[in-house]
Amino acid sequence: MGVVLCVVLALIALSAGYRFVRGRRRHRRAASDSLRRVFRPRELRQLNRHLERIAVDELRRLEVRAVRYVAGDVGYVVVVSGSRHGIGLGLSDGHRLELGGVSRSTLKLLEKGATEEELRPARVRRYGFFSYGLLLRGKAGAEMEIFADRVTLAL
Repeated sequence: MGVVLCVVLALIALSAGYRFVRGRRRHRRAASDSLRRVFRPRELRQLNRHLERIAVDELRRLEVRAVRYVAGDVGYVVVVSGSRHGIGLGLSDGHRLELGGVSRSTLKLLEKGATEEELRPARVRRYGFFSYGLLLRGKAGAEMEIFADRVTLAL
C-alpha cells in the first residue's frame, strides 16, 4: 500500500515539474519572438547583413584612425594599465591606445620597461582579420612588438 502511494506521489510531482518547465520554455520563447512579430524572416536576414556590414566598416574606420595616428608624431608611453580585456597605454600627448586580447605576461613586461625606455608607438600592422601587431620603439633603439586582437585609439 505504501509503495503504491509513493509511486502515485512521484508521478504527480513529475507531472507538475514537467508542466512548470514547459511553461517556462513557452514564456522564454514568447519573449525572444518579439522581433519575429515585427519583422518577417527575410527582413530579419537583410537587417542582420546590414548590421554586420556596419560593424565591419566601423572596425576598419577605427583601425585606419589608429594607423594614421601612429604614423604621425606620437607621444611616448607614460602609463601602462591592465583591464579585463587587455591593456591601455597612456601616451604623453594625452591620447590612449587600447590593446585588446593581450596576455598578462606582455603587460608585466611593458610595466617594467615602458616608462624607463620611453617607448613610442612606431607602427601598427595587421596580420589577419583579428590580429594586429603594435611596434614600440625606445629612445636607445630598443624595439618591442605587441600582438593584440584589436588596437583602438581613445582621446
